Amino acid sequence: TSMIRLSFAVVIAMVCSDYAMADATTDRSADTAELTRLAIESGRAYARRDLATLEQFTAQDYVQTDVRGGILNRAEWLEFVKNRKSELAVDSDEIEVRFYGDVAVVMGHWRYTLKSTGPEAISYSRWTSVWTHESDGWKRHIFQNTYVNPNADGQVTAAGH
Repeated sequence: TSMIRLSFAVVIAMVCSDYAMADATTDRSADTAELTRLAIESGRAYARRDLATLEQFTAQDYVQTDVRGGILNRAEWLEFVKNRKSELAVDSDEIEVRFYGDVAVVMGHWRYTLKSTGPEAISYSRWTSVWTHESDGWKRHIFQNTYVNPNADGQVTAAGH
């Protein structure tokens, strides 16, 4: 976990540093389009367990905080995807890209459709990811995913949180 904390600290330092502040006059439309495409394709690749595509997009120091609060490194996450039992379709929308130099924060919304023999089960999540532009393209370093719970305000525990 100290390596994970270090990875988070390095990315936060990059995003917050003067070096990483975006130049407002730079046209980033091509990068925005590419990162939007990569975000959509990442969701689809996750759904179909396309490890080759996921490995291509995923940086070696990748860290994910999943919808249950678990933290996975790259190898653990790819193993999870490989062994996932559920059959899914993942649709992405509401994608927003922000640039901080060569660092991009990409946020969006996923719609999961669980494929089964019964009625379809649909759930939603919001995610945030951190990407950097490298010699072989954009790579995702951090991904944080949270289920959307419309009833969250009514689910306060006795402890008050």
